[in-house]
Amino acid sequence: MSEALVAPSDPVEYPTRDGRPVAETDLHYVRLAGAAYGLRKFLADRDDVYVGSNLMVFDEPGNPRRHLSPDIFVAFGVRSGPRDLFKIWEEKPPSFVLEITSKSTRREDERTKRQRYAQWGVQEYFLYDPRAEWVTPPLQGFSLQGRRYRRMPECVLPNGKRGLECKTLELYLWLRDGELRLYEPVSGRDLPTPEDEGAARELAEERLNAAVGSARAREQGMRDDVSAMLARQAERRFGVPVATKLGALLQRAPSMETITELGDQVMQATTAEDLLSTVERLVEP
Repeated sequence: MSEALVAPSDPVEYPTRDGRPVAETDLHYVRLAGAAYGLRKFLADRDDVYVGSNLMVFDEPGNPRRHLSPDIFVAFGVRSGPRDLFKIWEEKPPSFVLEITSKSTRREDERTKRQRYAQWGVQEYFLYDPRAEWVTPPLQGFSLQGRRYRRMPECVLPNGKRGLECKTLELYLWLRDGELRLYEPVSGRDLPTPEDEGAARELAEERLNAAVGSARAREQGMRDDVSAMLARQAERRFGVPVATKLGALLQRAPSMETITELGDQVMQATTAEDLLSTVERLVEP
């Protein structure tokens, strides 16, 4: 495990909020939260990686006004776990940054932040426009070459879709009907979002309920078949009225085992009264 650099005590107070909203619209927030959730789960077993989301990052000791707040960033070689803020000189610069761009952030994302991220040494920088209104194409990637970013070429993913390769995270970024997805080639799946996991839970519950319902239907079918057979036997021995009363009693049987046990009573009873009283006693709860 890599150790974070330890800096001398810093007397300067650095703010933890810049007063700006986390996201411009609900859609921007959902896309940001989904990507951050997937990355945190993907890297959860590593204690030397930090995934930050809308956290204030300071890059100049003693200057609390010099900061940026990347929508999502990943830094390697630092401790995992929550933070109030991130000081590059005490830790390490991010290797990956993703900005969810919008009308109000477009110019900052494309100019100011891109220049500063290059200065920090961020190896890969991605821009994503959920509404496909301000950035064309709506998903763009840049890799640091020297001191400047170069546009990433589009590639074909292992899943056959087109997108961008993120070498720092060993993932691929692509758009599924405009929604940003992060594809993990080892598993052959996209990283999950909260919506994905919620849908998976609902599907699992539906399948379980369907299986339980099917099992109950099969059991009920068996109960009906055996009950009908016993009623026919009672009809042959004691007549239709007795068979009708027996059928009604069998509907009250608590289990299939009880109905099976009653089959012996139908065959062994010597009178209709003996049969019906015995069956009524056995089906009482």
